[in-house]
Amino acid sequence: MRAFLFFLLVLAVVGCSSSGDTQDPIASTTTAVPESTVVTTVAPTTTVATTTTVVVTTTTAATTTTVVPTTTVAPTTTTTAATTTTAGGPYEVGDPDLYPLTPLPGSDGAGGSGCAPGAGPLPDGIWFGYVHSIGTASVDFDLACFYFGDIAYTKGAEDGVEVANDWYVRNTNPTLRTVPVAAGATVYELDAGYVGFLTVPFPDWPVDPEGLSDWDFFWLFVNGGEITEILEQFVP
Repeated sequence: MRAFLFFLLVLAVVGCSSSGDTQDPIASTTTAVPESTVVTTVAPTTTVATTTTVVVTTTTAATTTTVVPTTTVAPTTTTTAATTTTAGGPYEVGDPDLYPLTPLPGSDGAGGSGCAPGAGPLPDGIWFGYVHSIGTASVDFDLACFYFGDIAYTKGAEDGVEVANDWYVRNTNPTLRTVPVAAGATVYELDAGYVGFLTVPFPDWPVDPEGLSDWDFFWLFVNGGEITEILEQFVP
């Protein structure tokens, strides 16, 4: 038994010596393992564009409404006596002229304020007629209508009168009115040559008493119910 074990030991030693001298064909074969291709999977990169959000601030201007207080004034109706003179005044001569005065609105074509003021005292306006007498602070006046231009022929024809020189006086009412004269009133009296006027304070009028007759024509300028000026009218 021991001899058998010894024999196996010898065989093992011999086997080991042989393996050191002879190259094992299989063991010496170098197997080249092909290099593995490493596939690197790159996760897709998502490029996120930077979005700049511009916040537009809208400033809404509040509309300011200014309310202006409205004062409603109730219309006042004033009833006055009807006259042919339009509202106005003061009535003034200004620069005296030899030509007749033009008709004012409401005069129905007659010169000045017309010739139909109604009964009673003369209202404010410009009135034509005859001065029959002169007092210390008044005149006696006969109102008449003075027409000048084309209307003079028309009015004359209505009365059956032949008109010449473009003027016509109609006097169908002989009523005399005593008209007060204001303090400081002025009279524009035709001078003797009928080429201009004399400016005369009322207390000194007339300068030529003989020139004053029932056929002389005058315009009375009435303001505040009184005569403030008197203008003599020239006729050819």
